[in-house]
Amino acid sequence: MPKNHVYSENFTSILNDFFHGIVLLDNLGRVLEINKAGLLLLNAKPEEALGKEIDLFFPKKYNTLIANYFITCSNENLKDYGKLELEVFHPDREKIVIELDFNQNFVTENNNKVYTIGVINDITKRKDLEKEIDKQKKSNTDILNKLEKEQELNDMKSRFISIASHEFRTPLAGILSSMDLIERYLAAEADQWNNFVHKEKIKTHFVKVKKSVKTLTNTLNQFLSLSKLEEGMLEFKPEKFDIETLIKEQIEEFLLLKKNGQAISYKHLSDNKEVFLDSNMIRQVVNNLMSNAIKYTPENKKIELTTKIYPKKIELIIKDEGYGIPKAEQKNLFNRFFRAKNVINIQGTGLGLNIIKEYVNLMNGDIDFESEENKGSTFYITFYKSNSSNRIK
Repeated sequence: MPKNHVYSENFTSILNDFFHGIVLLDNLGRVLEINKAGLLLLNAKPEEALGKEIDLFFPKKYNTLIANYFITCSNENLKDYGKLELEVFHPDREKIVIELDFNQNFVTENNNKVYTIGVINDITKRKDLEKEIDKQKKSNTDILNKLEKEQELNDMKSRFISIASHEFRTPLAGILSSMDLIERYLAAEADQWNNFVHKEKIKTHFVKVKKSVKTLTNTLNQFLSLSKLEEGMLEFKPEKFDIETLIKEQIEEFLLLKKNGQAISYKHLSDNKEVFLDSNMIRQVVNNLMSNAIKYTPENKKIELTTKIYPKKIELIIKDEGYGIPKAEQKNLFNRFFRAKNVINIQGTGLGLNIIKEYVNLMNGDIDFESEENKGSTFYITFYKSNSSNRIK
């Protein structure tokens, strides 16, 4: 142990209570004093440590690095050279990370020598935590990137649906228009048309074409509605209109789609017929409800639609004698793309009821239903004239 050193007799006893390892080094980097925490981290006894260069307690691969670090820290022109991190294997533990901080230097007045107080820390837990934080940051970044890509794909999908739907609607309208013109041309030549051998077959095909175009148009309208809902482009624009007249017009359109023997009836049970709602949204709601009722109701069954205006609410009820919804699946009825197992073989998108619910919500309304498998379903839609907080039923 060097003879020239500066420390109090109580140096070690005072610092033994410190959690950090603390060591006093001379100008050659030799250990003059070290507390218990420091000895534990160096895995050495006092007699093994005192008088030895600090770098000798670390793997040989670090000797030059530690020596250079100590020399640099002893340079009076550098106030803070930073800290040194070393990975070592401790007998009592697996690999640990040791941090050396040799930036505290001082010169004694009596012998004018430079001494260093070094701090030795086990920062393994801190490094593990930093790695975990970095891992989480990377994971969060990956998640954000995936979300951005997913959002981009959703935007592309929405744009595609919107563009495709518009592009399809134009030729479909052209098909219907051409079919009407053909029927007029044939009607103008009534004598020849009535005597045409295959008249009834052609009329049957006319109906099939119109029905197919109507079905496809309804499907495209659903996708367009979905796209607008996702993009937040739909606004509730109420106006005054005659609800009985509007629904009767729609019923006429759906007579073309009904199955053999299906009976569609509509009743308005109030003297007042004027409502203050969004007429376009009401059309979409009725279209989707009627499409579902016709599609999921067998031949020779009834479909009933009823409207009634109360002082503070408006009710729209549609009842069918269709396949109904299995009780176990009713909780998913308004989920997007949901199809009940008992109608999976029937063509459909699973979007209709989801869109209806969105439209009803936009119009300050509620939708509810009753259904029993193989007996039919009844949907109850209520629109409130006052704020939702004052709703009455």
